[in-house]
Amino acid sequence: MIDQIDIEVTAGKGGDGAVSFRREKFVPRGGPDGGDGGRGGDVILVADPRMSTLGRYRLGQRLRAPEGTPGGPNQRRGASADSLRLPVPVGTIAWDITASEPGPDAQPVVDLSAPGAVVVARAGRGGWGNKRFTTPTRQAPKFAQRGAPGEQRRLRLELKLIADVGLVGLPNAGKSTLLRAWSRATPRVAAYPFTTLEPELGVVELGYESFVAADMPGLIEGASAGVGLGHEFLRHIERTRVLVHVLDLTRDDPLANRELIDAELEAFGHGLSDKPQLLALNKVDDPDGRAHLELLAPQLEALGAPWLVISAATTEGTRELAQRTHQMLRQAEAGDAAAASAAAEAIPVLRPEPRRRRFEVERDEDGVARVRGVTPEWLATTLDISDYESRQELFLRMRRMGIARAVERLGVDHGDPVRIGDVTVRWEG
Repeated sequence: MIDQIDIEVTAGKGGDGAVSFRREKFVPRGGPDGGDGGRGGDVILVADPRMSTLGRYRLGQRLRAPEGTPGGPNQRRGASADSLRLPVPVGTIAWDITASEPGPDAQPVVDLSAPGAVVVARAGRGGWGNKRFTTPTRQAPKFAQRGAPGEQRRLRLELKLIADVGLVGLPNAGKSTLLRAWSRATPRVAAYPFTTLEPELGVVELGYESFVAADMPGLIEGASAGVGLGHEFLRHIERTRVLVHVLDLTRDDPLANRELIDAELEAFGHGLSDKPQLLALNKVDDPDGRAHLELLAPQLEALGAPWLVISAATTEGTRELAQRTHQMLRQAEAGDAAAASAAAEAIPVLRPEPRRRRFEVERDEDGVARVRGVTPEWLATTLDISDYESRQELFLRMRRMGIARAVERLGVDHGDPVRIGDVTVRWEG
């Protein structure tokens, strides 16, 4: 199962505005009539319950949304492009790795823990046609605006399976056999370690009630540090509410094995060691397992953790284990609901949001003045500064925004270079 992949997504560029003039036979001085370009397509992640893996993106390809259509004469607006919809399994988390790898305190772009859709790269706006730039003193503009480029991002998609209950334990403890006994799932079962190479899900039916159980590949000592298969799949356990720890009674010291796995869960972090845990003492059908159970009886009584004796191979005690697990699951859900209700009832402290500055002007390390801001960068990117009229439009709008005063206060003279986003112009303010 492919549960982590890197892809590069690019939203669609907006369509260019049109330069056009009316040419009807009996309409003198018709004036400009160039239409605006259409908006490009967004890139959208869609959580689809029918998907279970990220395998369709295994090549790490570059995915690009369609571009908007250019504007036309007679003020015809270009068509906006359709969004690029990328289906992913429910439980997918997207991280932005455009600039660097996500750190320990990084927040994901989106966590698709339920069916839905989220825009992860926004499309570029369509450019204005020359009709938009008509003024009383400039009645025949011969320039238009280019469409803005769409956002480009490099994303890491990480799948964390969503299950109510996670089955954990050492290899060959009987987790896959238990899942077979509980549900119609058919995980691979064999008498050698690491039979299960990827998580398996099964729906456990209990009359009118049910829950989803996940069979996690066997953990071993050092799993939290990347030994064996544990490090690849420990993150899937984060989504579960209750853990069923399957212990093999035929081993020399089953309770020591439990301590080993608990230590790995605690070392991995992310709250795994705090989850409610139920012990399933498996293989009681084996004579060695029955003998170990009698020897461990005093230790089990002093353990303080809930436990049940089962035989996954013969289904002995598996029904009772499922019922006890369902009871613990409902208790965990009730606790989560109570915590969410308490948080909702807390009186919020309302503070005004800081006023967002329209632009900033500062000098770079090489001494060149730089203008930052969404609007000035958009104008500099989409207006052709090699054209005289377009360049004058850029400086006119910068004067209206107050950028000219800020630049001149910084000591910029006529003809000095000024950076606006990725564009460098000679100042003509």
